[in-house]
Amino acid sequence: MTLQDELLDIGKERLTQMKVLLDEMQIQMALGKAEAKDVFDRERKNFLQFMSEEKNMLRRTGEAAAKHREVLMEKFVALDARLAKEPAENKRQYDVQKRETLHAIYNLELAIKEAIGDVGMALQVKLNAFRGKLDDFRIKLALGEFEEEGVLEAMKPELVDAIADIRERLKKEAGASEKIDSFANEISTSFDHMKKAFANLLS
Repeated sequence: MTLQDELLDIGKERLTQMKVLLDEMQIQMALGKAEAKDVFDRERKNFLQFMSEEKNMLRRTGEAAAKHREVLMEKFVALDARLAKEPAENKRQYDVQKRETLHAIYNLELAIKEAIGDVGMALQVKLNAFRGKLDDFRIKLALGEFEEEGVLEAMKPELVDAIADIRERLKKEAGASEKIDSFANEISTSFDHMKKAFANLLS
């Protein structure tokens, strides 16, 4: 479940609670405006506190996820560039490319390890699936010699496709993060309108 889905579920739950509150307030208004105003004021404070806490939590988790997405994108681009290099023509060139590619892989593996838990679930699933392919390639590269370069070259297209897929997912999650901020602001604005309507009704 993505962060956006979780926020939508929380929002739906809160809206259901607000519907129950509104039903309760109709009954309270029948009993007296003063009591209804007290109930409204109490629930308004609770709801505003909830919204503030959720915004802060989303902001913190969103900032952490954004940093991880940025680092991941950088590391995936670096590995992609290494994989796009032409095959080595001699052992010396092969050894240099091997060292540089392994370095890019180790950096990416560290970034993936640090990002797990802070990025969206769909991205985590893709990263976990990718790690298996990356491990297989890394082991063959680390143990391989210049004479076996053809085996690694045959593995590259699948790895490059997986990298492109994850980079696309990183872009989508960055866009979803912006939508979540917008959704939270819309809820706050809607609540402000509802507050004004009830203030007029109860005065």
